[in-house]
Amino acid sequence: MKRCVVTAILFCLLTACAAPEKDHLDRASESDGASEASVKEDGQDPAPETERAAGGPEGWERIGEAAVVITEENYPRVDGSTSTLNIVRSIYTNLVGPDGAHVPDRASKTVPSYRKLIAKEADLIIVPYASAELLAEAETAGVTLEFYPIAAEALVFITPVDNETENITREQVRNIYLDYGIESWKELGGPDKSLIPICRNADSGSQSQMDNLVLDNQEMDGRIKDNYVELTMEGMLEQVAFYHNGGLSGTPTDGYALGYTLYTYLEEMDSVTGIGEHLKILAFDGVKPTMETIGDGSYPLADAYYAVVRSDLPKEHAAWAVLSWLKSEAGIREIEKMGYVSCVK
Repeated sequence: MKRCVVTAILFCLLTACAAPEKDHLDRASESDGASEASVKEDGQDPAPETERAAGGPEGWERIGEAAVVITEENYPRVDGSTSTLNIVRSIYTNLVGPDGAHVPDRASKTVPSYRKLIAKEADLIIVPYASAELLAEAETAGVTLEFYPIAAEALVFITPVDNETENITREQVRNIYLDYGIESWKELGGPDKSLIPICRNADSGSQSQMDNLVLDNQEMDGRIKDNYVELTMEGMLEQVAFYHNGGLSGTPTDGYALGYTLYTYLEEMDSVTGIGEHLKILAFDGVKPTMETIGDGSYPLADAYYAVVRSDLPKEHAAWAVLSWLKSEAGIREIEKMGYVSCVK
């Protein structure tokens, strides 16, 4: 079956999106690439400090009315992760129209999107928070990134619905993925069956969140990376759901898989494919992930999707108009209509 997220929760200071724990904030500010100076390139002045933010929820207060009107011709290059393609498409259809000539039909994925933004090959990306490696790449390139949280999201751990296990702890996840130190579900209060830990590829948003929120960017055990890597978000759901039956086809095994994904992505895929009836979302440190616990921050792995831009983006650039729309009542309504909790202040 080898088919082969530093995060700080700069989270939402709304009643719907609780403030993050301080240790996550500290990790973000100390991360590689936490540069404070913006850069000036190609003779363009960066946007004035009053019209942009250094990142975080408070930054929305500095996003005012757009200086330009978005058209098909000046629409910025917007990219993102697989899990945010619906948001990227919604931005386009709302600002240009559903009949526009360039409705996005694919995403570059999380890590490639960040690299395109750093290289000035994208103007704005909708993604989970950057890894320490990406922040270091930005710093090396002399680029300061600005993060505007737009929608609550969370990393969740999944297993087949037949598995009797209900909860997993941070210590157990770290023991499993860093050392392959737990090989039976019995040690998690479940059945006496093999525990098969599936992971994502390094350039995925899910893996960035795993690295940021749980593994603290420590190296995953090589036996897992070499033998149980899934390359797609949808594939992760399928492999976890059906591994004990031999995967999508094959001989049944005496074990249940463990995997991880993003909560709203799983909800969206379940509405399309019905995969949720084959999966169980585990509680983490005793807290079950729901829209309520993710929105109020009581679920420990709650974070957000961010609109990210370079700080040297000219003030007249159309990407600022996208941020202005995301801050507007219409933008907030659209985010919530898609099933997210808005993080816009």
